[in-house]
Amino acid sequence: MQNPTVGEYLLGELKRFGIKRAYGIPGDMIIKFFKLLEDDPDVELCTFSHEPAVGFAAIAEARALRKPTVAVVTYGAGAFNTMNPVACAYAEKTPLIIVSGGPAIAARTKDFYLHHTVKSCVSQLDAYSEITKEAVLLDSAKTAAAKISKALTACKEYQLPVYIELPADVVEREIRPNQKTPETLTSDAINLQKAIKEIAKRISAAATPVIMVGVESDRLGLKKDVLQLAEKLNLPVVSTLLARDLIISDEPNFFGTYLSEAGNPIAGKLVEESDMLLILGEMLSDVNLGAKLTATKGDCLVWCFSREVHVGDVTYENIALVDLVKGLCRSGVEKKKVAFPQKTQPKINRTCKLTPSPLVMSEVIDAINWFFSEFGKMPLIADTGDCLFATLRIEASSVVAPAFYSTMGFAVPAAIGYALATKKRPLVLIGDGSFQMTGPEICHCPRYSINPMFVVINNRRWGMEQLFYPSARFNELVNWQYAEMAQLWGGKGYKCTKCEDLYRALEEAKDQKNFTLIEVVTEREELSEELLAWIKEQRHEK
Repeated sequence: MQNPTVGEYLLGELKRFGIKRAYGIPGDMIIKFFKLLEDDPDVELCTFSHEPAVGFAAIAEARALRKPTVAVVTYGAGAFNTMNPVACAYAEKTPLIIVSGGPAIAARTKDFYLHHTVKSCVSQLDAYSEITKEAVLLDSAKTAAAKISKALTACKEYQLPVYIELPADVVEREIRPNQKTPETLTSDAINLQKAIKEIAKRISAAATPVIMVGVESDRLGLKKDVLQLAEKLNLPVVSTLLARDLIISDEPNFFGTYLSEAGNPIAGKLVEESDMLLILGEMLSDVNLGAKLTATKGDCLVWCFSREVHVGDVTYENIALVDLVKGLCRSGVEKKKVAFPQKTQPKINRTCKLTPSPLVMSEVIDAINWFFSEFGKMPLIADTGDCLFATLRIEASSVVAPAFYSTMGFAVPAAIGYALATKKRPLVLIGDGSFQMTGPEICHCPRYSINPMFVVINNRRWGMEQLFYPSARFNELVNWQYAEMAQLWGGKGYKCTKCEDLYRALEEAKDQKNFTLIEVVTEREELSEELLAWIKEQRHEK
């Protein structure tokens, strides 16, 4: 039998890796691979209007399904446009595979410049090596299989993006034998047992240990394992901002999201009064108040992230989080006699002012919670800024947001990717500043027969930035007519200037077969209590 071409082999490996959908925008240097994708009956090819949307849609699918996804772009203008979403994927531990076209190997000479090239033919490869776990150039049919295997293995094991560059004249070359398939990295057995023993010792000695579940636990699908560990040891569990939808709120051991005064107050009390905090799969950052945790917990802090376990001043390397959690479940630690605090039930209010008074953010939160309580919870997609912090008080079925990297323009394309991957209808909470970046991608919703509900907060400015310089004019935005634009893009638009408008729009939107855009007009200075509390914490204000 004839060997497959490099392009055919790459596509086959992606399919074997579980890829059923590819997001992308074609270009001359990736066009042959695009044709392979289009002709394959097992892969759905979804295109957008601009490359950032390609990346954000792929990220949302990866997070929704907890599986790697693929974005396919052309060299130069396409791949460089995709770098911001890839950086987001790296910062927030998302398994994303970038396949980029590249200049033909035969044309790569130092005396001849090709279009889309920046400094040299390897500039793009070098740039992507900074924001991916592996960046490989398939410059030879002899080594292509091994490089593909290396990249896909890294993507899976580290839950990080990888980059595969496919030169235009290599796509159709016959691949050589000795094909390699993605491997699985194993934990260092000695380090694993040492880490388990030390953590078990610290849990036994502690009076008020707490488990904090982080983003890697979410990406790796460790919900059952973490809950089993918590139940076995009788320990309370809280989540970080990036992993807050991993464990549902009615689990008896779960007490909400920790974010000091901005998060769940019970979670805050548990964490800040604990004498042993076990963080499973989370980096220490300003967003989750890592500096505060490091300063207040010191030696009582144990954190596991990116195949490393940090216990005091000792670091145990090459340990998979899944092996650590399962190993702790099997350890001989006795069940703790910890008295759990009393949970408070979330209040569902419909207490807005039925007057012409302008809407405020707390009323938007109350309206969405009322809508979910009346008609069933929906997945919630949120952009950064005030919309992100508002989700802390919304009882959604799941939450997808750029909660650490905090890039704007995430929510609209992410909602499309999420809806395509899950066949579920999400509610999307987005500010007008973010919508003006990638919002026009909403026009693809009718094309793909999906109907998300978009709630656009229109305060005519970048509201979060205004906190730093309240008198600045550079945060002001053009006042788009969002509801009217929705009609032109094939959806249904609502403009809400008072509270009763919002309730009516939400109730009507639930029955719409096309996408809906609910424009919520608020005062320029209006921000959520959660965002204000987080900013206060960052500034160390009392």
